[in-house]
Amino acid sequence: MKYSGSKSLGNYIRNERNLQILRLWRKRARFFFTGRSRGGYDGSMRPQDLAERLTYILSRSPIFPGESLAVDIIANPKAGGFTRPKYARRRAAELDELARRAAALPARREPFKLRLHLTERSGHAAELALGVMDAAREDPPLTRRIVLTAGGDGTSLETAHALTELDASARDRFALLRLPFGTGNDGSEGRDLTVCLGRLLGPVTTSLRRAILVTPNPEGGKLPSYAFNIASIGFDAFVGDLTNRLKRVMPGDSYKLFLDLSAAFYDRIWPVGTMGVRAMDAAGTVVAEFERECLLLAVGASGNRQYGSNKPILPDEDNACAVFQMSLFKKLYYKDRIAAGKHRGLDVARLFSGERFEVTYFKPVLSQRDGEVTELGARDFPLVYELTEPIYNVLVPL
Repeated sequence: MKYSGSKSLGNYIRNERNLQILRLWRKRARFFFTGRSRGGYDGSMRPQDLAERLTYILSRSPIFPGESLAVDIIANPKAGGFTRPKYARRRAAELDELARRAAALPARREPFKLRLHLTERSGHAAELALGVMDAAREDPPLTRRIVLTAGGDGTSLETAHALTELDASARDRFALLRLPFGTGNDGSEGRDLTVCLGRLLGPVTTSLRRAILVTPNPEGGKLPSYAFNIASIGFDAFVGDLTNRLKRVMPGDSYKLFLDLSAAFYDRIWPVGTMGVRAMDAAGTVVAEFERECLLLAVGASGNRQYGSNKPILPDEDNACAVFQMSLFKKLYYKDRIAAGKHRGLDVARLFSGERFEVTYFKPVLSQRDGEVTELGARDFPLVYELTEPIYNVLVPL
């Protein structure tokens, strides 16, 4: 900046000082919101670090003796478990503990290979999983495929969705293992790596799991899709949508914040209407039916399910929950009990079970599948949630 005279010099000094203060506060804000600063070690982890440590663990893994292993990691490098220092340090410590345990085991006799695939955009995890499935056609006999996801709920959802396309003969050679590298991790096989990857250090098998097939009315133009943890409509999808939007600009777990705020203003933005729900068992017999103004309806692939970063909306064996419209006072009074899974017996909630759920509604409403949110209109109803036959394999300990 050019200057002439004392007044201009004073303006220059003040402007430079203001610029320095602005730069300082930008650095402080960056560290406060992301835990990272420019340059130097920032406390994050790279997917390559995970792959390197996992290679050593696999070199000592006794799983599937007599078979070769082909392990593929589908990782989102922007997931909170990599970029957020608090989560990254936790994951790194867990990997160190697993390496210590692996060191006590003999070297693996059978060969293994590991490949790392990085997602670059929404929908890419599904493409990568389909590529893994195509490559598996060239596998030699007695090769076991393990697909690891290292990302948030979206990475897990897309990968599992792709694996449902395997035919029955190929399905038995594949196993999915979802690692907790998001900020919520409600659909992962455990909330820390010592639980998830600890399976690689002992005897394991595969377990076929069911999914939820979500089928909107074809008149609305939306295609059927799967959920693997919980599918729902209403209040919780709204909270999930706000959380997803904030994550794009400020990574972290803000579900609890928006849960509290949304209790006060959700139905002012999305007016609540009468919802018709009919639940049927495997024989087609109606086991529950009601018409009520509902804040939310949630359906799980089974009971004992959590979402919204460890909120047990399905706290026991029942796989469906409806929360009814209530006064603002009741919302504020009951929100913590419902978030803690203590809503059985409340007059504002109903827990029940079914194999098929038919839902009618006549207002726009948000829908979520394992954290992925879409908007539904009146033409998308009736909406059907239906539990599938077991369609994908998960790696489980014996």
